[in-house]
Amino acid sequence: SGVGVGRPVLYSLASYGEKGIVRMVHMLQDELQMVMRLSGCPTVQSITEAHVITRNLADHIVPLPADHLTEGTYMPLMAAARL
Repeated sequence: SGVGVGRPVLYSLASYGEKGIVRMVHMLQDELQMVMRLSGCPTVQSITEAHVITRNLADHIVPLPADHLTEGTYMPLMAAARL
């Protein structure tokens, strides 16, 4: 199985070209290595289902803070049919 990393690849390629892709891959490798060390997994093969959150994902999503300046300053766009 695998993990989708489409957006980071596209952003890196669009912003920095080949060097951006290389840097992004190194960053992903560093992050995976750090998480594996923190969870006590010496190899990728030692990662089990117990290490992966698969239920109640909504409980683990951090909500974005409210932007009161934008909400109070700009009027929301209305559909053309309502104009």
